[in-house]
Amino acid sequence: MRKKKAAEHMNHERWMVSYADFVTLLFAFFTTMYAISTVDAQKMGRMVLSMRASFDGAVFSPGTDTLSLSKGEGAGSALSRDLVENIQTPKDKAIKEYSVENLKELKTNFVPNALPQGEVLAMTKLRQDVETMVKQKGISNKVHTRKDTRGLVISLDGSFFDSGSDQLRPEGYDVLKNIAPELLQMPNLVCIEGHTDNVPINTPRFHTNWELSCARATAVVCYLIQQFSFTPEKLSTAGYGEYHPIDTNDTAAGRAHNRRIDIVILNSGVSRAEPR
Repeated sequence: MRKKKAAEHMNHERWMVSYADFVTLLFAFFTTMYAISTVDAQKMGRMVLSMRASFDGAVFSPGTDTLSLSKGEGAGSALSRDLVENIQTPKDKAIKEYSVENLKELKTNFVPNALPQGEVLAMTKLRQDVETMVKQKGISNKVHTRKDTRGLVISLDGSFFDSGSDQLRPEGYDVLKNIAPELLQMPNLVCIEGHTDNVPINTPRFHTNWELSCARATAVVCYLIQQFSFTPEKLSTAGYGEYHPIDTNDTAAGRAHNRRIDIVILNSGVSRAEPR
């Protein structure tokens, strides 16, 4: 007769295995949360300040190396106070100094909008003088000024050139005579850029619009050097052909706007990237 198998003893503590697993997971979770919350204040401050400085030069007071921490409206002053004045760590002073130095470095090397106040005023005056001059001469529809990330742009449209020619008409030279003395006084580098419309060209001298645009820019540079004693190191040329239009090529007026010379007065931030 077969013996009955003795009943196995029931383990009433098996729940502890699951409980231990759960506690281990909780420990790992809170350890991870703690690690995420303990961000290096210096690295975080540098990253946020870098982004802030890249998008808004107002972090600095114009023409100075000091932080703009005024109580005025705007994200610039609030963010500056939060990141520089209100960093709550045992090393507040060191981090503040580090943040200020980092902002100075960004201003010097990476922030084209953080320009010296004197340079901003000089460019503003030059723009006003050019606009006054063209109004007096009644050529406001032929000479235009605008600001972009590189600096101040003075555009002479294609009506100052004969079709297919790289030589300025007399009225074009007259405009340069009025602009050149002020350009000469400014320390900024100047780039002369040639542009054309999209009408194909194939003459004995110019086979493409590329060549024509380069020749027109070079003609202006040579005129400035020969007539006004510009130092060649201050000037450069670029030819863009038909590929950077500012107006439609479907009308004669639009093509005249595209067929232009841009005199670009480079700001000091952009000038630092130019070859020396």
